[in-house]
Amino acid sequence: MAWRSSGTNNTEMVDKLKRFGVITSEHVEGGFRSADRKFFVPSGNETLAHSDQPLKEGNVHISAPHIYGSAIEALDLVPNSCTSFLNIGSGTGYVSAIVASILGPNSLNYGVELHDDVIEHCKASFAKWKVASVSENGSISTISFMDDDTPNIHIIKGNGLNILNSEGESVVGYDRIYIGAAVDRADLTSITKLLSPGGILVGPVDDELVKVIRTGVLAQGLDDDARSEEDAASLSGLDEEFTSQLLSGVRFAPLAMHPVIYTTIPSNVWNPSIRHFYPNEHQCASMALLMCSNSELVQPLPPMEERFNAAAMLPKSIWLEILSYTHRRWFAPEQNETDFLKRRLREEKAKTAKAERARREAEARCLAAERERAVYRLLARRWQSRLNALLSQQEDNEQGESEQHQHQAAEDLFNLLDAETGQNNNAVPVRVGDRSTLAGLRSLIQEHLRDIDSDVEEQEEEDEEDDSAYEGEAIDMEEDFSVEDEGEDEEAAEGGANEDEDLLEFLADEHESVASGRGRNNSVVMEDVENLVATGQRSADQPRTVSVSSYDL
Repeated sequence: MAWRSSGTNNTEMVDKLKRFGVITSEHVEGGFRSADRKFFVPSGNETLAHSDQPLKEGNVHISAPHIYGSAIEALDLVPNSCTSFLNIGSGTGYVSAIVASILGPNSLNYGVELHDDVIEHCKASFAKWKVASVSENGSISTISFMDDDTPNIHIIKGNGLNILNSEGESVVGYDRIYIGAAVDRADLTSITKLLSPGGILVGPVDDELVKVIRTGVLAQGLDDDARSEEDAASLSGLDEEFTSQLLSGVRFAPLAMHPVIYTTIPSNVWNPSIRHFYPNEHQCASMALLMCSNSELVQPLPPMEERFNAAAMLPKSIWLEILSYTHRRWFAPEQNETDFLKRRLREEKAKTAKAERARREAEARCLAAERERAVYRLLARRWQSRLNALLSQQEDNEQGESEQHQHQAAEDLFNLLDAETGQNNNAVPVRVGDRSTLAGLRSLIQEHLRDIDSDVEEQEEEDEEDDSAYEGEAIDMEEDFSVEDEGEDEEAAEGGANEDEDLLEFLADEHESVASGRGRNNSVVMEDVENLVATGQRSADQPRTVSVSSYDL
């Protein structure tokens, strides 16, 4: 259902991602709504910006929205925090924009990209998204936004597989890392070294989207039972301080290995203007030191000890210089095993509660689907019954129309014959030799013959379907005219048809005789059968015709 998360605009796309369970957190939903995908798609693909499919134009590539939704949910971002984020293979910058909207202005946001054209597209996309200024410093492009809610985003030209973990900001590590291209399991080991303790990495490894957590050295002292579940899901090649989880199967383009560019992400040099990018522990400690440096030396010394107030004696400039050598985690308290276990317990409880909510939602969806299926099944049965009734009614109507047509033809023939003999008081007497009367009689008989042929063909088809052999029924011709010679039941229908043909021949001959003026006293002369048989004009078994006059009719 994830691939059905397309929409006509960004709002509809995010609504479907939330509806199908790809997005579950409110802050992730807010990040997707803040960063419209249409600003980051490759040029020429604006009409497909909100379709749930990957788009590519040259080196510029953007994945499907549901992939990004699953990955960002797995990063477990903390809104409005001092989290450091690294995007390896940042591409168009779409993920960096979403994460920046979630983490807030106090976070650090880095992206590493290899191709120059992709970096240019990324900077242009940020300019479309929000009003920003770009400053260049060697291979580092810093995008500074005019609003106060979005942190600066640093795009660094380099190879994500060759980031040095012994220099710059990588020494401290990153709280969250996302890999935007597929990597081998062997390369994953070096990238996980960039994680800080407790950090989370999400990215495609071969054809699997995985989540890696750096639990730290404290996890090595846990009992085997406490770590059995985590170790079962761990990727091969990772140290014991890392645990991993398989999220889904994916297909990503591989992360480029060449050219080999050793990349250093520069660290921030502390100064009071950027102190809000540091964790709360660092901010509180630095503020306390600077406040003490401005105090006068009037504080009483501790009794029975020879100590002096160094904070009061050192000037503020010295403390500023000292603090510039500190990193983000300088004043972070050392975590003991108890605190580590408490934190992990809270995380597991939160995951259990989230899984329970997902289970209840899935059960509710299944119940609704079963009810909907029952309704559709009932409707299908009703429509099937109605269709069968309509088909049966149509067959009855067709059969009734056929019988009515036969009766009407016979009735028309009797009415015509009655009109000839003057038996019908309302009819006007017409002579047999009248050309229109004979033509009408002839057309009626032809129509009746076609009905007979149709009935015979239908009867033959029914005989073939039933696989039963029986002889054809004789056709009742008493309503139209009398049959003098009847044979076997099998020859009755053929005899009636021959007599109708003879009658047609008679009418045709009479019509010609009337046209040529032959035939006296409006009578028809009986044919000479012997002469016709001798001359070969007719067969010996052909039924005879009788002489008929207008008085006989």
